[in-house]
Amino acid sequence: MSTVDVLVPTYNSAATLRESLDSVRRFVPVHCLIVVDRSSTDETGSIARSFGARLLWDDVGLGSARNAALRAADTDPVLFVDSDVRIVDPEFWPKGRAEWSQARTAAVVGQAVGHSFRYGLPLGLTLVGREFCLRARMPDRAQGRETYYLQGLVRREGLRVRYVQDAMIHHGTYRHMPHWPEFQGASIRAAAGLSPREVAYAAMVILLMHMNSKRAGNVLYSPVLFGKLVRGFLHPDRWGRLTRSRRTGRPATADSARLP
Repeated sequence: MSTVDVLVPTYNSAATLRESLDSVRRFVPVHCLIVVDRSSTDETGSIARSFGARLLWDDVGLGSARNAALRAADTDPVLFVDSDVRIVDPEFWPKGRAEWSQARTAAVVGQAVGHSFRYGLPLGLTLVGREFCLRARMPDRAQGRETYYLQGLVRREGLRVRYVQDAMIHHGTYRHMPHWPEFQGASIRAAAGLSPREVAYAAMVILLMHMNSKRAGNVLYSPVLFGKLVRGFLHPDRWGRLTRSRRTGRPATADSARLP
């Protein structure tokens, strides 16, 4: 694993993409940088090209973008990097490679700085098996919670997710969009159906996410945020049609959703 293909889904990411790709080029031995763009209207494409990226296009959904990147990749594992993530630990790659070498490893997640509580299998900065991801069969039309399929395969095959602490800073571009919790709830419903287990898991993630922030106000807000997520889970037809591209928080038509 001397080099690795780096896979970056994007949409109108000019504000953060340059910093993200610069950190990738500095700290990761890149074999091929693959950027899958959602027909951005800003300078996302030109920024990606300036870093020598192979630029692909997708107009279906987040699952489709990730699958297209996986199919275009040559290395196994691959490194997923969100377009609003900046790697800050110069030792992330050797640490991640050491974790990957342990038995029964499905993925190695780079955690945000100061986040001591570990959970899930996010793909913000994650070294993960290419063939493993393809076996998980993420639906092309998944617009969120696409990692549900990866986590299910981890459980079925008895694999492990490992973590590298203080690896990156994640700007969380879309988390401030109005009704983002409802959208996430609808995404959970689309992936898992009426699953109490997934709702309970979401509650745990919200609490740990807020505990990682080390802000009492955030922790106290956790039940409110969870209530909004449940609202989206119970009414997926409405809240599953929000569009990241507008960032208005208003439901859009099913065909108009544009997601990175």
